[in-house]
Amino acid sequence: MTSTPSPRAPFWARLLFAVALCMPIIEVIVVVLVWHVIGWWTLLALAACFCLGLLVIKRASVGAAREMRSAMAERRPPAREVADAPQSLVGGVLLLIPGFVTSLLGIILILPGMRSISRRLMQVFIGRRVGTGGVQVVDYTATRTNVRADDPEVIDGEIIDEDGRRDGTGR
Repeated sequence: MTSTPSPRAPFWARLLFAVALCMPIIEVIVVVLVWHVIGWWTLLALAACFCLGLLVIKRASVGAAREMRSAMAERRPPAREVADAPQSLVGGVLLLIPGFVTSLLGIILILPGMRSISRRLMQVFIGRRVGTGGVQVVDYTATRTNVRADDPEVIDGEIIDEDGRRDGTGR
């Protein structure tokens, strides 16, 4: 009896796993080094990072909800707000984790200039995913003769314009 080999995880997943395994060791080494330099103030610095993390998470969640409500009230898509909120929350969580390396990463993530950079990276990443088959847009009216009713991937629908026209062609 032969078994099929399991698919290998992508490189980025394996790298992330290795970093996650090494992170506690790196954090302990950095905390010990900082302890030798500033002594007991190390504990105060770690507590300050934790408190900053709590503040960032609170402000990010309340601010994101307020910005999303504002975007919805203005009838515009909340794309920027949706992109910025997770980054601020991840930055806050990294500040909560005891250690200076994770706190430094958290501070970098919550800086306003980094938000625009990460927003662009996210657009590229999501755009690449959508372009490789994650989403396929099909002109429903053009392929109507090729669609089978029993096809599980076909969703029957109707386009209704804002002014009530049914077919979306402007007639």
